[in-house]
Amino acid sequence: MQTISQSGALQAAPEAIPLPMFRRVVPNASTTPALVSAPAQDKLPHSVPPAVQSLQKLRLEDLHAGDKVVVKTMNSTYSFEVGDDFHSKVVPSKASARSGEVILMGGLNLDLTEHTPNRVYVGGRMAYQFPDEESCILTSSVESIFRVPASKG
Repeated sequence: MQTISQSGALQAAPEAIPLPMFRRVVPNASTTPALVSAPAQDKLPHSVPPAVQSLQKLRLEDLHAGDKVVVKTMNSTYSFEVGDDFHSKVVPSKASARSGEVILMGGLNLDLTEHTPNRVYVGGRMAYQFPDEESCILTSSVESIFRVPASKG
């Protein structure tokens, strides 16, 4: 074995350091843990978060305070935390876009000819408005909608 001194010259190592031997362990039936089945759905504790729902159409009247909604569009992703009376907090994925308290205004179909004030659907556009502005923000085409209901525990 050789080492390099501070001067850069190679020197023989005074003694070799023995390295431990490693063996590959092959599990057998006696060391393999038994599989444990998941608890039944009705026996889960209340602290388990609710499941994410993938939607084709989001009806605004079905939203409750505390629900979370993620709308992915062609150009961005919007995260909404629902409050009362269609008010929500929005956080767009683009850093340059404004975030804050908004009012959900529903949606429009893709060619902007039909306003759907109570629903947003995949293939249409979503509309929301900041309370201090007169005009709505209109997203690009909605590609997916996800909802996480408020936990009940």
